[in-house]
Amino acid sequence: MNTFLTYLVIVGMLVFVGLPSLIGYARDRAIDRGLREAEHRDAERAGARTVTRSGPPPACVRQNRQKSASRSTEPSTAT
Repeated sequence: MNTFLTYLVIVGMLVFVGLPSLIGYARDRAIDRGLREAEHRDAERAGARTVTRSGPPPACVRQNRQKSASRSTEPSTAT
């Protein structure tokens, strides 16, 4: 009986810790869905055929990637 209660407490703690993140994830998905639907409605009103996001990333994202990738690494001086 003691082992069962231990497992029950552990599962309860995992639910207590994980439930807020799952609720937040579900809320974010609902918000994203609503934004996509609104964007699609606006595109239909404007007469556009489709709205896609599969193009290249914006210039600011490309610049950040290039900056971080172009940093030179210095050799370690630890002996």
